[in-house]
Amino acid sequence: MQERQAVEQHLTRQTGAAIRVGVVFVHGIGQQSESYTVREFGGPLLHWLQEWHGRRGSDLCVTSSDLTYGELAERPARFTIDLEKVDGHPAQKWFLAEAWWAARLSAPNLDEMTWWGLKSAFVRCLRLAEVVVDSFRKLPQSPKAIIEVASSVLLFLGYVAAAILSIPLILGLYVLAQIPGPVEQAVMGLRNFFLDQVGDFYTFMWDDIQAVHIRGSVAAAIRFLVEKGECERIAVVAHSQGTVVAYDALCSDAVLPADLARVTTFVTFGSALNNAWDKRLVPARTCRLNKALPPGIHWINVWSAYDPVSGGELRITSPIRPPDEELPVTNWLNVILDHGGYFTNREEFLSRVAQELESPGARHASRFFPKDGEKAWIDRRRDRLLTLVTWRVVAMLAFVVSVIARIRAADRLRADGEAVWAWLMALPLVGGLVTFVDQHAAWFAWTERLGARLLGIGFWLVVLGAAYIAVSWLAFVPWHDNAGQRSAGTGRPPASQRAIVLASSLAMFFAIAVGAIVMIQAPALRRP
Repeated sequence: MQERQAVEQHLTRQTGAAIRVGVVFVHGIGQQSESYTVREFGGPLLHWLQEWHGRRGSDLCVTSSDLTYGELAERPARFTIDLEKVDGHPAQKWFLAEAWWAARLSAPNLDEMTWWGLKSAFVRCLRLAEVVVDSFRKLPQSPKAIIEVASSVLLFLGYVAAAILSIPLILGLYVLAQIPGPVEQAVMGLRNFFLDQVGDFYTFMWDDIQAVHIRGSVAAAIRFLVEKGECERIAVVAHSQGTVVAYDALCSDAVLPADLARVTTFVTFGSALNNAWDKRLVPARTCRLNKALPPGIHWINVWSAYDPVSGGELRITSPIRPPDEELPVTNWLNVILDHGGYFTNREEFLSRVAQELESPGARHASRFFPKDGEKAWIDRRRDRLLTLVTWRVVAMLAFVVSVIARIRAADRLRADGEAVWAWLMALPLVGGLVTFVDQHAAWFAWTERLGARLLGIGFWLVVLGAAYIAVSWLAFVPWHDNAGQRSAGTGRPPASQRAIVLASSLAMFFAIAVGAIVMIQAPALRRP
């Protein structure tokens, strides 16, 4: 450890004239291991910076790295990079560190989390209803809004269905937990996973003793960057539940006043602050997160409409001051991927973070701001993703039509389900459980016919869903990734993507039609 500290001190002395910038990454919920956050957050930013330098014929390398994997090491985990002086922009040394708090809490019990989780799901459904209403309001403005309306309606219906189905699932887990042996152990494993992944927010908002301890991780990381890194300014970049932890640290007495004075930038993305300020989800007795952020901190809140955590722009009441900038972005237009999709968004997120770190409050003067502006690149990105959503909606509609057609054609869908059930009974290990359900709990599938149809739908959903994902991935990702890399270069964006949009869409619609025909025309599955 002393050798690594000596190397860091030597490198710091070598760049004595460079501006020292500290970055604190704050992770969200889950059991992240130490050093995970600085790699998963700092890695994509580093790759974008390397792309930017590479397209200008230069290199950017990591100058030092000090991670922690259980050995004796000085926290926090961190790495440094050096930006050279170019075109009037001064040299800078960035210290990128993490505020790791995953090991600083104990999860709540299952009873508390169950009722709070159901209440949270209901609140989220109400917010998604607002997204649907907003999408309808945009409808007269652009034909592209039709795709957004369809996608938002499907998102709302899917979330409501998931919330309703979760109730019998939770009740089933309570019943199964009473069966001793392997079943109980499996259920307890699911319980622990659920608490580890979701219980963090509940703990931070309802357990003040643990919360004050948790937010100390942010203060400790800032203290290190000020004392050891000698950073002149610091940015805090927080995701998901980490936004609540970071905000609580910055607007309380957790951070020393001298250290807080060096915090100039606060970037929240996929924020959980709307949940933290929703009186329906937090106790009235809490005295935290009820103060305004210091005025000297430039606050940027980044959100995606399909991010299930952020729920749109922040809803703020006095005395909380609103963010200096509300930045809506287009990640994947997908409720499953959007919460973690910010670090794949080159045009709107990674470039913006780099600009703010290099030139806080004056990003247009940053070396990373595109010469011809960024709007055209952002518009092209949105066009590509709306194309992807169009494929998705068409594929869903084609699947529904295929399901109806297969039922009407001698009810082959029911025969498919019965065949799948028979194959499951023939499998080792799984077969015993399936046989038990078949003999003693047939009522669990409501009726034999409906259960068989649902199983048949599941089979075709897996087969055609996997095929769709593979084909759309091959058609979309190379195109999308190449365009994202070009946005970090010196050239201008293409004037139009109409030709490639039409060509790729025709190919995808053909593939979807083939999949639908196969499902409709295929003979019923055979039993073993």
